[in-house]
Order: sequence, then C-alpha cells, then structure tokens
Amino acid sequence: MTRRSCAIYAVGTVCATLLILGIGLYAAQVFRTLMHNRLKKEIVLVEGSRVFESWKTPPPPVFMEFFFFNITNLDQVLAGEKPEVQQVGPYTYREYRYKDNVSMVENGQKVSAYTVKSFVFLREKSVGDPSEDTIVTVNIPAWAVMSTVKSSFFKASGLGFMMAGLGSQPFTTLTVNDLLWGYLDPLLSKVAVTKADVEPVFGLMHKKNGSHSGEFVYHTGMQNYMDYGRIATWKGESQVTFWTSNQSNSINGSDGSAFHPLIEKNERLYVFTPDLCRSIYMEFEKEVEVRGVPAYRFTPPRSVLASKEENPANEGFCITPTECLGTGLLKVSPCRKGAPVVASFPHFYLADDRYVEAIGGMAPQREHHQTFIDINPTTGVIVRANKRAQVNVLIEKISGIPSTRYLKETVFPVMFINESVVIDEASAARVQKLLKIADLVPNLPLILVGLGAIMLAVLIVLLVRARKEKNEAKRVVFTKPIYSTKSEDNTSYSPVTDKEKDDGQNGTYIGLAEKADVQT
Repeated sequence: MTRRSCAIYAVGTVCATLLILGIGLYAAQVFRTLMHNRLKKEIVLVEGSRVFESWKTPPPPVFMEFFFFNITNLDQVLAGEKPEVQQVGPYTYREYRYKDNVSMVENGQKVSAYTVKSFVFLREKSVGDPSEDTIVTVNIPAWAVMSTVKSSFFKASGLGFMMAGLGSQPFTTLTVNDLLWGYLDPLLSKVAVTKADVEPVFGLMHKKNGSHSGEFVYHTGMQNYMDYGRIATWKGESQVTFWTSNQSNSINGSDGSAFHPLIEKNERLYVFTPDLCRSIYMEFEKEVEVRGVPAYRFTPPRSVLASKEENPANEGFCITPTECLGTGLLKVSPCRKGAPVVASFPHFYLADDRYVEAIGGMAPQREHHQTFIDINPTTGVIVRANKRAQVNVLIEKISGIPSTRYLKETVFPVMFINESVVIDEASAARVQKLLKIADLVPNLPLILVGLGAIMLAVLIVLLVRARKEKNEAKRVVFTKPIYSTKSEDNTSYSPVTDKEKDDGQNGTYIGLAEKADVQT
C-alpha cells in the first residue's frame, strides 16, 4: 500500500467517525440533556447553590407606584349622578425586600422563610408630596361598618345616627400619607370599644411597611426541578379557607419571586398572592428581550377573573350565589374582615364594559394596565415584571342610612398599584454568560460535524488527485515523434560497431537505423 493510499484511508476513517459521532450525538441531544441536568441541579434553593443568595436578597431594585382616583363631582355623586374621577400619581416608593428567618426543613427538601418588605418614598419619581396632597375618595372604614348592618334596618338606622354624630360620611378627603399608611378613624374607634378585633387605625398599606405576610414554606427543587420555588404551605396551611371550593382554596405555584428553569411556552405559571388571598395563573403571550437577555412574557388571561358563566371554574370565588360579580372583578371581603373591597386590574382592564362605563375617567389600556412577567425560559430568572392591581369598594344604597339614599350600586375605584422590577446590568451579564455556555454545550456535536465536513473535503481532494494520476499513467505509450515522415517498416536494427558486436561481456548493443533501400 502506497503512502497516498494510507493517507486516503486514514482521512476517510476520521471523516466517517466525526460525521457519525457528531450527527448521532446531535440527534440524540446528549449534550443538551447533560446541560439541562446540570441546570436542574444548580438551580435549587439550598445553601451554596447558584441562586440561593439572590433568592434571599434580590439585587434588582423594586419600585412601588401608587395611583389614586380623585372624585371631581362629589355633590353630583351624592345626588345619584355618574361619578367622575381623575387619576393622580404616581407616588413612588423604593421597595426593599428580603427573606428573613430562612431555615431548611424536612431534611433539606423544603425551606421556610418570611418575606419582609419596607418602603422608602422617592420624591424625584413622584408627582407631589404625599403629606400635603389630598384625595377625595370613598370612606372605606365607613363602608366596612355599614356592610355589617345592611341586612337590618334597625341596626342600620342606629349606625346612621352614630355616623351623623361623628361626622362620618360615605366619602372623605384624606392626604395620600393618611390614605396609605394609616390614620385614626373616629367611626372605627367607636366600634373598637365594643369589638376588640376591630383596629381603630385604617390605611391601605397600614402595618405593611417593614412587615411580612406570614411564613411560607417552599419546595427547594431538589427532588423535582418543576417544584423549584413552589409554595408548600402558607401560615402552616396548604390551602386557604376564604372561598367555597377546594379548587379555589388551593395554594398553587410560587410567590412570584422564583420560577423553575426550562420553561415551555405551553405552560401555565401559577402565582399565589396573599393580597388577593388566592392563586392566579399566567399564560405565554410573546417573546421579548430585556438588556440582552431573551425572555418569554407571561400574563394573566381574561379567564382568571372571568365570571362563573364565562369560566365555571371561578364559581368557587363567589362568596354566595348572589354575591358573584361579573368578569374582571374579585370580591375579596372574606379575607378583608368583611369589608366590601373588590379587586380588579387598573381601570377595569379585561373587565366587563359596564364597570368601565359606570365611572367617568376610566380608560383601560393594555400597555399601562396589564400585569406581566418576563422570564428567561432557560434559567427561570425574572428579567422584568409589572404587577398591577386596583382596589375598589362596592357602594350601594343602605336602608336606614340617609347619606346613602341616592347612591347607585357601583364598584368604585380607589387606587391602583404598579409594582415593577427590571433586572440590573450585573445580573443580566451573569445570565448572558450562563446562556452562552448553555447554548454552546448542546452544539458541541455540530463542531464535530463541521470537522467531519472539513475532513470530507480533504478526502475528496485526495481521491480526485489519485484518480487523475492513475488516468495519466494509463495514457503513457511508446510512439514516434509526430513530425516523423517515415513508416515503421523503414526501421531496422543493427549493431553499432564490430567491437560492440563481438563484446561478450557487455552483451550486444543494438542500434536503431534506417533500412537501406533494396536494389532490384
């Protein structure tokens, strides 16, 4: 075997090995599976894992914006006319949150923690001074008390006299600070004398600055990566008791701060929200990119707050068969001590048109009022989020209380919040680095295929050259010069000299000469 043949054989063997190995590994997704298994092991809620510290103390800044609805035609509202409101805000606070009293339970399979939140006002991101700006709005404490006696005319009449004496009306004017962080309400103070469970101070964010919403126990994801960050219990219970069906009372999903890796577009992501006392779900909407990090956007669909007629699964959220609001609303009075508080998306986004049309100044817009989470599907890291929710109060005419005699039943907006976060540059850079590795490793077989293709090209070149040389060798023949005019018959062989002819040692030398013409 010649050297060239050995080279062709070696190149062919290497080429075939690389191509078969590369295509086989890529088709079997071996490296992708290895990378995914690595992610599943590293993204767990245990000490020393890649995500544990950022889970306990999230680095990206969180901002909480408050927008209020100021009533501009109060006298007309009291006379039974359509309310007109004007949006005032934002009043922006920097939200600091961290996990406190973190401890591993059940042999490290779960972790318990309290999420502590505190708020610091940011004047440069706000429209005014919350200690000076006033809002004309619904008197929530008054409506909370009135709702407890509306079924009894005599009790309602007694409450009406008490409210008149205290100067308590269905609507009130308060500073933003008082409305948010609390004030001593005269009616609640009077009721608290006989009812110890009544708090005399009321505020939409009362006792929520520097506090937590109870103990959560989370799955670490050690046993199943799909359970990463999923809530096992809240306040020691795996279900709430506010609603009328087991499905509605179920605590599903995470607390919104962590999601499992390797998210698919066809998934439903569940989030339990203590403020709503229930779980909601989100579905894929579109692909986005935030600071160079690719993400899937998930958002709550209309069916989450749909009426029981539109979505029968929501029937369990009806307090009673007669207390079931339409699409886009959720009455949360069971977890608000009976107060007639109604939750919705801002400006009644995704709600029935009748709620929008009942209040002048409502203008639902997807861009400004949609709740969404942008998640990197490979790592499960949240790269951007906007949680938007509106607080409303159900007002109506209550027999026995004169100040309500002209009021129409209305879901009245009080304020809405926009809790937002965007991944910081440093965290985005770390995610991008991890994604490059995650993208490179599964494509290693393609590198083998590429090398195999190069070796194939070399093999083809060698084969072409070998074929060419073989063909040239076959064409080699002994022929006379093309300029010769003599025929082959004019050629004879004769010894060159007599010496050469007789030299027995050197053999006979043959000379080539033309034949002599034969004389006839």
